[in-house]
Amino acid sequence: MRFAVIGHPIAHSLSPELHTAWLEAAGLFGCYDLIDVTEQQLPQIITKLRTHQLDGINVTIPHKTAIIPYLDRLEPAAQKAGAVNTVYRQDGQLIGANTDGIGFVRALIERRPSFQKTLVLGAGGAARGIIAALPGDVTITNRTEERSKAVADEFGATVLPWQETFDLTSYDVIINTTSVGMAPHIEARPIELTETHALICDIIYRPTPTRLLREATEKGLDTLDGVPMFVLQAAEAFERFTGQAPDLALGEQVIRKQLEEF
Repeated sequence: MRFAVIGHPIAHSLSPELHTAWLEAAGLFGCYDLIDVTEQQLPQIITKLRTHQLDGINVTIPHKTAIIPYLDRLEPAAQKAGAVNTVYRQDGQLIGANTDGIGFVRALIERRPSFQKTLVLGAGGAARGIIAALPGDVTITNRTEERSKAVADEFGATVLPWQETFDLTSYDVIINTTSVGMAPHIEARPIELTETHALICDIIYRPTPTRLLREATEKGLDTLDGVPMFVLQAAEAFERFTGQAPDLALGEQVIRKQLEEF
């Protein structure tokens, strides 16, 4: 079995360490690679999937929507999100799944079982997957307001025009789905944390904590970093690839160890 994660850039991804550990723990013979792919190279990856040179892929920035036209069918969550982060074969077809939303909401509800109002920063593929799975009232803000409006119209969300500072007092949960704060630009932050009682979430897992989460902790706010979502969404993908549920505790241990060495 051969699996991979594709994106551009992709060197930052820890997916190979995680999936390799799960493959070994399950006694499965296989490998999991990083493949840097531009949008123009997507057809080559699809050919490898159809000719069994690859058995499944994870998809990250910036291909989560661009890959959809190449697939035979989408799972309902991916159809609703309009974004795909996992592609696997079933009955000779290439199926697109979106496990971002499932993974994030599982991690979120474990931390905060009840909430009503959520502010989502960003309107890309990861945001779409999460928004599609979120309960309650959702507000979206993004530097490109046209994209915010398009996503909000699709999901019945509210748009908050992008500003230098926001009034955050009415939100129970604030989620950064942008790449702002990701290595190597680790001192960047998507917004300034004005007064709020919200749980502050960042789907970035490298580095962790991000500057946003460090400032939230300094203000006494509860935080959720990107590791639980990363592990849970990857677990959903692994089960589709192999038919086996992976060891979640092992997965989080592997990622935390890798991050300590970063």
